[in-house]
Amino acid sequence: MSNDILKNRVKELRSRLEMRQADLAREVGVTRQTILAIEKGRLNPSINIALKAARVLREPVDYVFYLDHSAEDVIVETLSDAPKKRDQLDETAKPASVWDFA
Repeated sequence: MSNDILKNRVKELRSRLEMRQADLAREVGVTRQTILAIEKGRLNPSINIALKAARVLREPVDYVFYLDHSAEDVIVETLSDAPKKRDQLDETAKPASVWDFA
């Protein structure tokens, strides 16, 4: 189970372009209330709306909308945290994969 939360930079990017919520809403084809809900994180947009918003905001969709990884999901073991010698490790244990697309 993942604790990733979809975050966005819609308000920041909209402000940078000196756009009102109503302006962005009109360009994307949604209501101002939808833009407000997206900016506040109360609504995750559909792919279609996310792509349109990113185009209007002139940024890649994965920059406008991104996953916030909680600290509970990422366990990084450093040498100082686990000073076991290689021969002491369980031979059946497989290293965990860590995917970071950020």
